Amino acid sequence: MALDKIVIGARIRKIREKIFDETRGKFAKRCDLTERYIGQIERGEFLISLSSLDMISSATGIDTDYILYGKGEKRKTKVKENLIDIIEKCSKDELKMYYECICTIKSYMKKG
Repeated sequence: MALDKIVIGARIRKIREKIFDETRGKFAKRCDLTERYIGQIERGEFLISLSSLDMISSATGIDTDYILYGKGEKRKTKVKENLIDIIEKCSKDELKMYYECICTIKSYMKKG
């Protein structure tokens, strides 16, 4: 099965816009890539490199199978919605605990 650079680019744009609600610049920074490169990939100007695929997958938590082949689409595009649902249904104490956990994780990620 041949990889379709247009479809892959559209999936990456969907991840950026629908899941992370980020500009190209902010998303590029998240993935440690350039804004121009992200734009070129999203427009399907060329096929994404393996190292860039790995960087995007690592930075977003999205499986490469979804990015390349669209496998598990419903599950992968619902991350933000699922988190919002959890937050809306939790108690004040749970919300405080989730917040502290996320802040702790983020501080460790910045150190690495």
